[in-house]
Amino acid sequence: MDAAEVRELIDEAHERELEKRRAESDHGDGHGPAAHSVKTSTAIYISVLAAALAIVSVAGSNAGKDMMASAVEASDDFAYFQAKTQRQISLRLAADELDLLSAGLPADAQARASQRAADYRGQADRMDSEGGKNGRTDLLSRAKAAEARRDHAAAQDPYFDFAEGMLQIAIVLASVFVITNFGFILWTSRLLAVAGLLMAADGFTLALPLPFL
Repeated sequence: MDAAEVRELIDEAHERELEKRRAESDHGDGHGPAAHSVKTSTAIYISVLAAALAIVSVAGSNAGKDMMASAVEASDDFAYFQAKTQRQISLRLAADELDLLSAGLPADAQARASQRAADYRGQADRMDSEGGKNGRTDLLSRAKAAEARRDHAAAQDPYFDFAEGMLQIAIVLASVFVITNFGFILWTSRLLAVAGLLMAADGFTLALPLPFL
């Protein structure tokens, strides 16, 4: 249920209430100011729920987007880290191979081989830092941070889904109350609204992890 559907529910309930009041006015039975006060407070209540639903809906959408974006970022950084690791291993193996092959060569050839091996090892060592930009250490740190953001968003998402569903049902029940005037419907709506708001607050803070989510 989006904001447009909520507005339609409120408008429909308001139209029915106006028609009911016109009919009661024609018959001289307005049920007094108390009934009017209850209907007004219910309309305000529905508006507040609609606003809360909009906030929770946006929060849930953002959590889903953050989860996907962070998962992609973590995957890319890990792939880059693994590629650099393979390159680093190849360079070190090449350096070791040069050391072994140069053992029986003349002194000048051994010197050149040793210099080349040292260059390979230097390149391999530099891959750990790369000036703090895209080194293996930095890539691994970024990948783990992206994983943490992904897991946090994934933990938040079901709370917002449940909260959104509860608030939607609460709005529908409140709209039904406006038409039927059955008190138990309004109280059921209020209980669901409170549960939905608590679920949304827990989604923002994750202060009380629920085992079934």
